[in-house]
Amino acid sequence: MKIHRKVLLLEIKNFLLGKTVLIGAISLLLFGLYSFYHGNQVISQQQQTITTVQSVQRHHLQEIVEHGTGKAVGTTAYYPFFYTTNPASPWAKFSIGQRDVNPFTLKVKMLAIEGQLYDSELTNPLTLLVGNLDASFVFIFLFPLLIIAFTYNVLSEEQESGVWKIVRTTGNNMGAAIAGKLLVRLAIILAVTLLVFAAAIISLRLPLSMPTFELLTVVILYMLFWFTVSLLVIALGRSSSFNATTLVCIWIFLAILFPGIANITVNNSIRVPEAAETAIRQREGYHAKWDEPKKPTMEKFYAVYPQYRKYPIPDDKYSPGWYYAMQFSGDLESANSSKKLFDKLMQRQTLSEQIAGFNPVIAAQQSLNKIANTDLTSHIRYLQSVKAHHRQVREYFYPFIFEETPTESIDWGGYPAYHPNQYVDEPIFRGVMAILIWVIGSLGAALMLFNRNFIKIKDIQNA
Repeated sequence: MKIHRKVLLLEIKNFLLGKTVLIGAISLLLFGLYSFYHGNQVISQQQQTITTVQSVQRHHLQEIVEHGTGKAVGTTAYYPFFYTTNPASPWAKFSIGQRDVNPFTLKVKMLAIEGQLYDSELTNPLTLLVGNLDASFVFIFLFPLLIIAFTYNVLSEEQESGVWKIVRTTGNNMGAAIAGKLLVRLAIILAVTLLVFAAAIISLRLPLSMPTFELLTVVILYMLFWFTVSLLVIALGRSSSFNATTLVCIWIFLAILFPGIANITVNNSIRVPEAAETAIRQREGYHAKWDEPKKPTMEKFYAVYPQYRKYPIPDDKYSPGWYYAMQFSGDLESANSSKKLFDKLMQRQTLSEQIAGFNPVIAAQQSLNKIANTDLTSHIRYLQSVKAHHRQVREYFYPFIFEETPTESIDWGGYPAYHPNQYVDEPIFRGVMAILIWVIGSLGAALMLFNRNFIKIKDIQNA
């Protein structure tokens, strides 16, 4: 039985004239516009800072050379910083992720690297899910409330007003009437979603490329999830107040309580004592060398850089070569803890993705962050690139340090340039499938309840 066109048009007219639609749509649009502004501000400020790094680096090295003129490179090399940057992807404005808590620029010295990397705490990726009011926040946390407002009384209001009794007595097809009401609301929800997303593309200047369409896919699936959850609740055939209360409780549990519980679970399941152990081992490995014979320290250094064995290291006085070998030794002694730290952080990421299979809210947020390259995995890649750059800088200056070259005699800008990480197209298949499975499951359960409590299921399918 097909839905009568006049009935459908009347339902659309009545629904659009309701205050709920107007207030909800305007509110979402206003929040959306602010989120676009905020996302632009946060990322633009970061990008502006990043653009100044090159000139700051050049000016900094000029000052170092001026103050170090007449001294050996080994003495001067203690002071300069070498800057690295982590530019934002074009989609970071949509989903800021952890870019507001993790450093997007790091400056490192020639000294031991491990203690210079962690300007902020590296926790599991479920932490700080509710953060900036960016576009992802609007879609993940606010849009479900709009869907609840649109759907909670779609059938119960008719029951409470006695309309369904009239429909039954007149012989009109109840399945067509219900399907019409639900389709109207679904169409308007998707229309508002597409409108806000289109505004995001324009305001945030998102490229019309695959990552943008991946964002849209996640958003649409997420809207369908909340719509099917609403269908499941209203199919119970209870009162409007029951529906509204139940749906809001589901939203609170999935969006707030569940991530908090998951955060505790991940922290307790995969503890990271290596975060403190790495720093302690590096400091102990460095400071203990002042009171130890120089030969063991140099032997560890020569095992990696045998070409510097030919340079004599005096035992009775300070030597720049020994000092930087000592710094390198500190990194060697903390290397195992550092590797364990990064391994466990990736294990936390994996466990978090597994947990996300039980919560579409987490799955959607993680997917958006992955697309935008603003998740923990992206930051770990940045830290690893900083470590690689630090090694290149050290190896550039080692020959001048051991040869005791004068400061003014070398090219201080000739060290290997830092090349920021390029955008990584991280797979979001697991997150998308998790949301899709929930959509299918919720829809199937809702149809069974409709069949039992309202109409025959074939009526909905034919409608």
